[in-house]
Amino acid sequence: MPFMLYRLAVCLSIAFACLFAALVGAGTFIAFASFSAKPGGMANVGAVAGLAALAYVLYRYRVGLLFYIKAGHLALLAELAHGEKLPQGKQLIELAKQNASQRFPKQAEYFEIDESVKQVLRSLPARHCPQLGKIANQDLAGILGKLAGRLAQTCDQALLCLCFVAKQTNPWESVRSGLVLHLRHFEMLSKNRMFLLAFEYMGLLTAYVAMLYPVSSAASLLPVDVGVWRYVFAFIFAWSLKAAFLEPIATTALAELYFDLAKQEGGPTAAELKELESCSEAFRIILDKAV
Repeated sequence: MPFMLYRLAVCLSIAFACLFAALVGAGTFIAFASFSAKPGGMANVGAVAGLAALAYVLYRYRVGLLFYIKAGHLALLAELAHGEKLPQGKQLIELAKQNASQRFPKQAEYFEIDESVKQVLRSLPARHCPQLGKIANQDLAGILGKLAGRLAQTCDQALLCLCFVAKQTNPWESVRSGLVLHLRHFEMLSKNRMFLLAFEYMGLLTAYVAMLYPVSSAASLLPVDVGVWRYVFAFIFAWSLKAAFLEPIATTALAELYFDLAKQEGGPTAAELKELESCSEAFRIILDKAV
């Protein structure tokens, strides 16, 4: 719970930053258009511009901003998998940060590995989802294949947890083995991920409905009508709750499956490595860096 609260603080800070960016953008554009007939008409443009500017900043500095809440959570799961007793309070947060930094001294490498894993996972449904092969319409099959790939790539965080379980192993080698496990049990892992995604988005819907009232109440105190923006910010704050609580729960559940599979099964075979290599160029990069 201490780490979940830390994660919530980061996610809510981003949500409030979105609110602040939209208000600053709207105010700035209204000020520039103050001599026009309808200066308020530029408020929406300014709000969008403010959010776009913030999105760029968040993407530019995502490594430092998101590393500890993502990698730190996986580091704690690995400690639990090893049967370690976790400390309480701030010490738990410090342990998560310390273990994450030790595993990835270069924080950017974590996101580099994550992106490579996503690319490989994204390529698997096109070949290994039997339902797609039964669709006669090739255009429809292509669209559904891309959608299935986007859903498959959401297994990335649970798979990356294997990097922290095998502490002495090259992290690229850990994800190579994890991807082989995913290939072997593609259907079972995909079904479990679909159930967990349903859990996440049902929770998101519940959080969105719950956030509508406080956001609308706050919007009513403003001197201008914010219109559709109240729904936008209810969604942003609901998404922050999803990222803080629901995503870690789903990741933990799926990571347990990867842990169990890794304990029970042997290493990758040459045929499996060749199959993954033929699916994605990203897997060739993982092979090169796994030595």
